[in-house]
Amino acid sequence: MSYLLPALFLFAFVSTVNSQCTGLDDPACPSWAANGYCTNTGHPMEERKKYCGVYCGFCNLDGSQTAAGGGDTLEPCDDAYANCVTWNNDPTNNFCSRTDYSSSMKLLYCCKTCRPYVLG
Repeated sequence: MSYLLPALFLFAFVSTVNSQCTGLDDPACPSWAANGYCTNTGHPMEERKKYCGVYCGFCNLDGSQTAAGGGDTLEPCDDAYANCVTWNNDPTNNFCSRTDYSSSMKLLYCCKTCRPYVLG
């Protein structure tokens, strides 16, 4: 019995991590969705979010969950600057991960790029 509780905790942690949206759908999603994948409860919700979350409407492109995916409904946002992705991908800058800028500043200037980092 003493082994059961840690095992259940580990399972719950892994399940939570696996249920997160990635915003990166499998290229086969349109075909799978046409065959009922998005509504097929024979596939766990975690799996559907992982492989076709955006296409099925469970996830946003930024990796956050939609209300249909069990998350809060977040209004879509855009980057105020065209260089946000470049700034964030630059290893000397990593804009969204920097601690010298506030979360509100990151969202103000680069909402679409930084939202997964700020809300993550």
